[in-house]
Amino acid sequence: MAAAAGASPHPLRPPQATDTLAPDAARLYATYCAACHGANAKGNGPAAIAMKVMPPDLTRIAARNGGRFPAERVRQIVLGRGPAAHGDRSMPVWGDVFARKEAGSDPRTLVDALVQYLDGLQERRSE
Repeated sequence: MAAAAGASPHPLRPPQATDTLAPDAARLYATYCAACHGANAKGNGPAAIAMKVMPPDLTRIAARNGGRFPAERVRQIVLGRGPAAHGDRSMPVWGDVFARKEAGSDPRTLVDALVQYLDGLQERRSE
């Protein structure tokens, strides 16, 4: 599929309703991630300027990994396990947050939906 003239060769395409996602993954991202990572997931959210370490561009995770999205590693980062993605644990541990704030939802299911959503935002070409 060719890109339209002047269009980005890597347009962001949030997963559509027909994708196999929990129906609230886009809302989860907007509610819990966009303030730091930006509505476009480029790391330019309104809270980013107040941070010691700028949030990463979440659309480039696959590109930084040879074109492959490391879903399990991303899941572990979101859950606050494994190496800290931000140099320290300044990013909230979202599984804990989801357990407190998303009543009636399994936090693991929400984290999985968020990881799948991020996978759908990827610019897959490595530089």
